[in-house]
Amino acid sequence: MLCDSCESRDECVHIRNDGRPVTVEVTMTSLRNGGKPPGIRFLLIHDVTERKQLDAKLAVSEIRYRRLFEAAHDGVLILDPDTRKIIDANPFMTTLLEYGKEQLIGKELFEIGLLKDEAASKEMFRHLQSLQEVRYENLPLKTRNGRHQDVEVVANLYDEGGHPMIQCNIRDITERRRGEEHVKLLMAEVNHRARNLLALVQAFAHQTAKHGDPTTFMTRLSNRLDGLAAGQDLMVRSQSQGVELADLVEVQVAHFKDLIGTRLLITGPRHMMLNMAAAQGIGMAVHELGTNAAKYGALSNQDGRVVITWKITSSAEPMFSMSWLEEDGPRVVPPTRKGFGQAVIGRMAEASVDGHVELLYPKSGLTWTLSAPAKNVFMPTDPNNLMRRHDDA
Repeated sequence: MLCDSCESRDECVHIRNDGRPVTVEVTMTSLRNGGKPPGIRFLLIHDVTERKQLDAKLAVSEIRYRRLFEAAHDGVLILDPDTRKIIDANPFMTTLLEYGKEQLIGKELFEIGLLKDEAASKEMFRHLQSLQEVRYENLPLKTRNGRHQDVEVVANLYDEGGHPMIQCNIRDITERRRGEEHVKLLMAEVNHRARNLLALVQAFAHQTAKHGDPTTFMTRLSNRLDGLAAGQDLMVRSQSQGVELADLVEVQVAHFKDLIGTRLLITGPRHMMLNMAAAQGIGMAVHELGTNAAKYGALSNQDGRVVITWKITSSAEPMFSMSWLEEDGPRVVPPTRKGFGQAVIGRMAEASVDGHVELLYPKSGLTWTLSAPAKNVFMPTDPNNLMRRHDDA
């Protein structure tokens, strides 16, 4: 007797007596005897609730993974450990390397500029076999168009359905490296300035103590340190972007603020940004000149006055000049000895700008003039732009 059969399968949700829904798979098999109508039917009902839930979880997990893979702001490469070739790459990776996805598939890491050569690629895979994870803190990366970047690479060996796979996460750390280098430079600059300041304080104390009686030592030293500190405050506030000359002069003569505009005249173009060395040297000189003027010069009586001015002269090489001019003060007598104050307004000011100081003692009042190439005085800039700013002022 010959029999054949037909089968149908369907799924439906069944509500149990306890109210819990279950998903069932219903399979019906019909047996036929020759061409006669079906004589026997088999009905198989199978609870597939758990399987359906697992399938749903897997689907959600796949969606989440794909979203992370596609939207990640790190490059992700999937590689076959047997061939060491790329089998998948996320969009960020293609942007980072400037390759299309189809150009990455089938290539080894060294072929896309991520590792030095084939030997380095093989070494990484050997390490992965034993360690399961390999990390490179800083690798140079050259993109398809020759752009250089610094990247951090973490490679993991994992199991995917019984077959080992490799995932490489590549993070662009170019900006972070620049930030780290900038911090190193700033720390070196802070260290350098701190050493310079300590040397200056030591010189102040030593030279101040050599001249004058002990009762005036602390006053003179304190005044000089105040001037130095005022200049340093400006430098710190500027964050090493230069110090405006007018601001520097004003803070160094701040203790004469009641005289500014009447007996203390400050004239010169604003918005001229001194470099750090010039700001320190010029600031100390102006403070020392002000102290001397108050003790012996034009600001020691009721009639004298001081004019502070600066300019840039037009020439093949722009030159900076700054003057301190006193008049109507007590009769000027040239000093008989050269103390530390003379060094501050003389050779220390000259050294800060690689310039020249002219110090004269006419009867009408002391005159001090500092001249130097403008490029030694101001923050690096286009000399023509510097001249234009001067002319506009």
